[in-house]
Amino acid sequence: MKQRFGVYAALVLAGAIVFAEAVWCQSEGDSANGLPLSVQVHNWAKVSRTTLQKGQALAGEIFREAGVKVEWVECPCEGRPEAMTLVLRIIPKLFGSTLSKFRSDHLGFAAVNEEGGELATVFYDRVESLGKGGDVSRLLGLAAAHELGHLLLGSKAHTDEGIMRPYWTRKLLRQVDASRVLFTLEQTRKIQERMSQTQTTAGAVP
Repeated sequence: MKQRFGVYAALVLAGAIVFAEAVWCQSEGDSANGLPLSVQVHNWAKVSRTTLQKGQALAGEIFREAGVKVEWVECPCEGRPEAMTLVLRIIPKLFGSTLSKFRSDHLGFAAVNEEGGELATVFYDRVESLGKGGDVSRLLGLAAAHELGHLLLGSKAHTDEGIMRPYWTRKLLRQVDASRVLFTLEQTRKIQERMSQTQTTAGAVP
């Protein structure tokens, strides 16, 4: 049974932030290339191109540090069979009965089980609300990276530090260098393992 996990925007600061553990040791060649990941983006919220591109750049940098090279594909689009493909929807807001399924501080969700999934969603009105007075693109990039992280790591991926922390706060957003909010070493290992297995399986299909 699939579960939904999102970025929580509770306005409380849960301890000091230490991200040194998240630095992944790679060879220069791996760092330059990385495992290919295609992300199909459905911009239903009509986020401005500048904001979207800046958010994608931040999320892409977070994944690059984990040895993954993200290609953002604007949709409607066709899949890339040679690369692992995930889907990211950016919706303007929740409507009707869907409102009751998520806490008011959820910024998005990923449809995943313990192994992972393929579809992530970000609620852009909540990103705008929490990011008000600052650079909304930073929070968009963090939210996107978090939800895409769930697709690769599964439902039980939350950590006290780094990109998979369950809570974001205005104070934290002001203090932190968003480009250093990374996956932990263990998460990086799992992401590369999952992607390598997927590529191996895809390559074995005649």
